[in-house]
Amino acid sequence: MTNMTPVRTVIVGCGMIAAGGYQPRCQAYPKHIELVGFYDQDKARASALAEREGGKVYASLEEVLNDPHVEAIVNLTLHISHYPVSLAALKAGKHVYSEKPISIKTDEANELVETAESNGLKMACAPSAILGYVQQNVWQRIREGEIGDVISALGNFGGPLEHWHPSAEAFLQHAGPFRDVAPYPLTAMTTMIGPVKTVYGFARVAVPKRVMQTGPREGHEFTVKEKDHGFGVLEYDVPQKDGAHGFIYHSFTVTSQLPPYEIHGTKGGFSLQAHDDGRGIKKFTPQGGWQDEPSPEKSFVGLDWGKGVADFAEAIRMDRNPRCNGAQARHVLEVCERILESSDLGRPVDVVSRFPDPPPVGDVAPWE
Repeated sequence: MTNMTPVRTVIVGCGMIAAGGYQPRCQAYPKHIELVGFYDQDKARASALAEREGGKVYASLEEVLNDPHVEAIVNLTLHISHYPVSLAALKAGKHVYSEKPISIKTDEANELVETAESNGLKMACAPSAILGYVQQNVWQRIREGEIGDVISALGNFGGPLEHWHPSAEAFLQHAGPFRDVAPYPLTAMTTMIGPVKTVYGFARVAVPKRVMQTGPREGHEFTVKEKDHGFGVLEYDVPQKDGAHGFIYHSFTVTSQLPPYEIHGTKGGFSLQAHDDGRGIKKFTPQGGWQDEPSPEKSFVGLDWGKGVADFAEAIRMDRNPRCNGAQARHVLEVCERILESSDLGRPVDVVSRFPDPPPVGDVAPWE
């Protein structure tokens, strides 16, 4: 591991994902990340995180951004706040790691990427599961030709959100399943295969009225404003003859039994999780069918929320592009937006953004 001074970081948005994911996992990488403070519009939530391990409770976002001691923020606000909070931080000279999606609209994502670049700042974005040992192991084997030429991939993630998530109303009014959960398989696909050049989308609002089944708003009825069910067919921008294609299915209405992530080649295929690490690998060969393989021994079982932030921190210190970079997150968002546009138009739509190829983690990860 590179010797480095930890990046002084503030978590902005201190809800469920901060308390249960980012704070404990960022603290697992103390040589990379120093959580110096917390801010939330609900001061009690920020105070609860500060009481665990210390750190300042900020009274406002402006106070965070005006503090010269703060180098970076981790933006864990609601989807519709990702863009304004990240943009304000970048304009204030802070590096930004954002929860996905990078923003709600591609035009906003373009501005974030351009602002970071013009200000010499790092912009990174979840999901970071591609940094997991399972995902990196499979990707290396693909690059080495173990399954031949990649010809297709498929991804699936979702379920009836109001039955388990206390903020389901906000998700279904502002983001929908494509912007919220499609980034998991799309990040894996675009890393292992390449960018998407054309999409064919089919999406709809399947259940327009819903009732919260959990959390403080249990029993509350709300109206769905984003398409809550659908799928997309993808054509990748790759040089090989006949190309490569993908399929993603995402719904906040029905939980599918499609695998979370499969990638197929001319000599075999892999099936694994696109949203966390340590769940094992399935490999297909024509001779043996599907066979289970264990995860690499260093794998973290589940989603290591801090790993992407640790890589982001090292990228700041080493002045390199974060592996989970904003340009790829922007591309993933555009794919999702174009799927919805294609569904509305009834025809395929091209995806124009591209991103620098993310480098593999290598034999020794920055956080080891």
